[in-house]
Order: sequence, then C-alpha cells, then structure tokens
Amino acid sequence: MRNFIRNRADFKSTIKRVAALAIMIMITVGSVVTVAAATRNAVIDYNGEKKSVQLFSDETDDILTAAKITVSDEDLVVRSPQTASDGSIQLIVRSAYSVNIENGGETKAVTLHYGDTVAQALAQAGVTPGKNDAVSPAADTPITGQTDIKVIKRYNVSIAADGKTTPVVVSEGTVAQALDEAGVEVGKNDIVSVKQDAAVSEGMKIAVARVEYRQVTAQQAIPFQNRTEKSASLYKGQKQIRIPGKAGVKSVVLNQKFVDGKLAGSEEISSTVISQPVEQVTVVGTKKRVGTVENGDGTFTDKNGKVVRYRKCVYGKCTGYTGGGWTSTGQAAAFGLVAVNPRIIPYGSRLYITSPDGKTVYGYAIAADTGGGVMNGRIVADLYFNTVGQCRQFGIRNMNIYVL
Repeated sequence: MRNFIRNRADFKSTIKRVAALAIMIMITVGSVVTVAAATRNAVIDYNGEKKSVQLFSDETDDILTAAKITVSDEDLVVRSPQTASDGSIQLIVRSAYSVNIENGGETKAVTLHYGDTVAQALAQAGVTPGKNDAVSPAADTPITGQTDIKVIKRYNVSIAADGKTTPVVVSEGTVAQALDEAGVEVGKNDIVSVKQDAAVSEGMKIAVARVEYRQVTAQQAIPFQNRTEKSASLYKGQKQIRIPGKAGVKSVVLNQKFVDGKLAGSEEISSTVISQPVEQVTVVGTKKRVGTVENGDGTFTDKNGKVVRYRKCVYGKCTGYTGGGWTSTGQAAAFGLVAVNPRIIPYGSRLYITSPDGKTVYGYAIAADTGGGVMNGRIVADLYFNTVGQCRQFGIRNMNIYVL
C-alpha cells in the first residue's frame, strides 16, 4: 500500500515536470517565431553593385547604415515604393560627382551622379559645342569622381605653304600647334606670316615662306677711281681722258638668301682680288674761251660753254646790213634775223654764226630774209645789225654758219 502511494506521488511529480517542460518549449518556439517575423530583407543597388542586408528596421537610413554606405546631401537615394516579389526593400544609391567643364577659357563646375555621361554634364552646364569642336572625354563616356571635361575649340583656317593654299580645321591653341596639327613643318629659317605663339582664330590666314641659304662663288668688278687734272691747253668745258680707267676683278663668296625659290638678297662673306683697278685720269681745260669751238663730233661749244648739236655747217663770206623794213618772210628786220639762200639754208632754220677761230661771234639767229648777194653766191649770209657802225665794224668776214 505504501509503495503504491509512493509511486503515485512519483507519478504526479513526473506529470508536473512534463507540463513545465511543455510550457517552456511553447514559450521558446513562440519567441523564435516572433523574431523571424520581425526581420526585414533589403537589397541596395550602390553605384551598380548589389548589396543585401537583413535587419529589424525598415527605415532607409538604418538600411544604409547596415549596408555600411555613407551618403552626402548631394548623393541620389531612391527607394522603390513597392517591395520586390520576395518582400525585400529595394534601394538605389548613386554617388554625386563634381565635374569641371573647361570651355573657351572658362571653367564651370556641375554636379552629376554615377551613371551619368559627359553629354549630360554638358547639357546641365548649358554648354553646346560647335560643329567643329571636339569634346574630351567623348560625349558617351560615363563620368567618375576624377572626370574633367574639356571642350576643344576648332577653327577654320587657311595655310599657304609650298606653292599651295589649303583650308584646314585645327584645334584651339597657338599658330605653331596649328601648323603641327596640319602636318606643315616649319624650318628654322622659314618665315611664318603670323607670330607662332599667337592664338589661332576663326578664318585666320597663315603663310609659310620657305627660306634657303646657298653659298656661291662669283667674279665681280672693282670700280676704278677717277682723278682730275687741270690743263691750260684746253678750253674751259673741254675734257680729255689722259689715262683710261679699267675696272679690277675680284672673286667673292656670297651667302645668297632664297625665299620660296626666288633670290631675295645676298651677303658677301669673303673676297679675293684677282686684278687691281686702273685709275682714270681726266684732263679738264682752264683756258678762257673767246669764241666758239667745234668739237669734231657733230657738236660745238658756244661762247657760254654750252655744247650744241648741229645738222650741218656752211662756211663762207658774210656781210652786214641795216636800215629796218621787213624781211622776205614778213617779219620786221631785227638783230638775229639774217638773209640766206633758202635753197641752201631753208627759211626758219635756227642758226649759230661765228668765225672759225671763235673770236667774232654773231650768235644765234633765224634764216628769215634773202637778197641779191646771197642768191648769186657772192656771200653765204647777210647779217642784220642795228646800226651802220656795227655793219662797218663787221665788214666782210668768213664765218661758220651752223644749222641746228
């Protein structure tokens, strides 16, 4: 009986322990189910890279913290209003980048985000490249944190070189850079029409002249000197070469400059005398002239020392007449109008009348009259004087009549 009672007591104790264990199991399972129900999944697309996190909160900041993503005020964070099919929260994060755009000497800074392109940066900055302009990097290049954009201006210019003019499109920069870009080589002696460090501009015209230097050897004349000697045996105004001058000869080395194939100048580098020049000695007259001198070359020198060319000279007796009246050509008789045979000396001929020795000079005259003495050949000319006394003083003389 005692054993039964003890066993019964043991049985009751066992029942209590089982019940307690069951209660504990139920509490534990319930807690696990509650925790599982509160955990959320989040998927973040961070600059193209997928990250997944699990957390109890569904706040965006908590999700970014759990994913160890730090964002700035300019970064782009987009949360999908709907969860994915698996119930996860979807976030897109795009980092902000500051981009410098250089255009025409000015720089603009704009803010873009991961995935944007150079073209979008230009549009945001309000920069529209010209049709000839180049953009670096290319317009479809995605930007990064190290991206700097440059709009390279390009200009229409013309380049004249080597006998032809070529229109080309060149990048902004200097004239030297434009020539290099166009494939035009400039030698150290060549001449460029525009300063090579000048900035290129639209419509600029650039000319390159090719310069070449050549050394040549040539013979050149050495001019002779003139020395003058005075002589009383010659009349004033007369000259006579006593010793003819002769040019010397020298061999010279010349540095010749050619511009586009044409000789533009030369400089003497050295010279060697082959023969010395001979000095010319000229004798000039000092003798005072008293009349007219015939030079023997179709000219004569009048009493004033003037050399006059004549067509012919008529030599013969001349007389003088006076008394006024009219000449046979209708002019009033006057000094300087003389009577001639018009078949020998035509009316209107300009004359110069002097004695052969030059001591008696009637001077310049016009053939304007005639008379019996000249027509029958007794005299060659009758010279008009203003007075009878002058006629008597002249008398009859042999004279040279130069027909000019």
